[in-house]
Formats: sequence, C-alpha cells, structure tokens
Amino acid sequence: MAWDLLDEDCVAIDDWNDGDTDTGVSEVDPASQFRFDTNAGAAGNALAYRFRNVGSPPDKFIIEIKTYFDDIGSHNDSDYFRLQYCTATWRLRVNFAADGLFVYKTGGATTEVGTNIVVEGVSAAWQTWRFHVDKSGGEAAATVEVFLDDVSQGTVDCDYEVAGADGSITLWQQGYTTDDMVTHIDFIRVMTGALVALLVDVHDCGDVEEKMGG
Repeated sequence: MAWDLLDEDCVAIDDWNDGDTDTGVSEVDPASQFRFDTNAGAAGNALAYRFRNVGSPPDKFIIEIKTYFDDIGSHNDSDYFRLQYCTATWRLRVNFAADGLFVYKTGGATTEVGTNIVVEGVSAAWQTWRFHVDKSGGEAAATVEVFLDDVSQGTVDCDYEVAGADGSITLWQQGYTTDDMVTHIDFIRVMTGALVALLVDVHDCGDVEEKMGG
C-alpha cells in the first residue's frame, strides 16, 4: 500500500503553512530534514509550528515519523515536540519530551507510552515512530498502537474529542522553559488502512526498508 495521504521526505517545507511565533524557527536544514528550533523559548514561549491539510482521517490510518532531538524539554514544563492530526471533533495528539511520549485523552489528560522512551541530547539517536490508529468504534473509543523502531510499545486510548481543523496535520515544537530546543524530522508519512498491510508492503520492498533507515 502507498502512503496515500502524505509522503513527506522533508526536502522542502514551502507547502506547509508557517505558524512560527516569537523566536521559533521551522525550516529545512542543510541535511534536507525539517528543523524545529525554539532557541530563546524561555523568554517568550516560542513556537516552531508547521501545518497542512491532508484530508480528514479515516477510521483506520497509520502515521510514521522519524525524529532526532538535539535537545527537548520536559512535558511537565510545557516543553515538547508535538504531532497532531484532526477531524472536526477529534484529535490524535502526541507529545514527545525528555520525560516520555504522551498521548492525549478527552479532557486533556495524557497517557505515557512506555517509560521515558524518547531519547535526546547526549543520548540522541534517530527514532522511527509508527502510530496505528483505530477509531472504527467511534472517536470516543479511538485507540492507537505505538511502535518504536518496529517494536510495539502497546496500545492506549486516543479518544481526545475536541474541535479541530478537519484534515489538518501539525508539527509543533513548544519552548516555554527550556532554551535552545532543536528537533529534526527525516520523514513523515500517513496512509489509510491497517498495520498488517504496511508490514507486508515494507518486507516486500527492500528499497523502502533502505529509505526508512535514513
């Protein structure tokens, strides 16, 4: 199956809407990756923010994103990198931070997936994340299975029912407390369908595996 909703290899960012505020910077760096920098975030609650419309999320879909965090703050300090995908009444919202990976639920509560599985700074490494969302039972019962480097980290609720811009996908770094947070994105992809279809496609195509390895 193809990445039919989005297949972004991060070599150009002009087709993403720019929502940067204060000193936040979102750009393509010399290595042809998206770079999000909230440099002087503590001085002004900076946002490095890009968004685009890729069509309303179907009942089952997969997002895959490859990240590298030079420095990322604490979710508890309102410092994080965020991935979000919306319908008009629901959002998949995931925050990446030094103290964990957090998935939002209705009312704004979050569930941590695994234990401090986001790496950054001196321990930084490329990490490939896959989010397999199933809201076929309704948005109030939506779940997401999270994979890190092809290993399942478990399934949690993602029943975050709140108004949003239908079809909008967002990459957002917020720097409130931590100075000079920097995130790199190598690719982001979105497809309709179930996880098993993706795994068959990847294992049948060696060139796809090579590209996913960055």
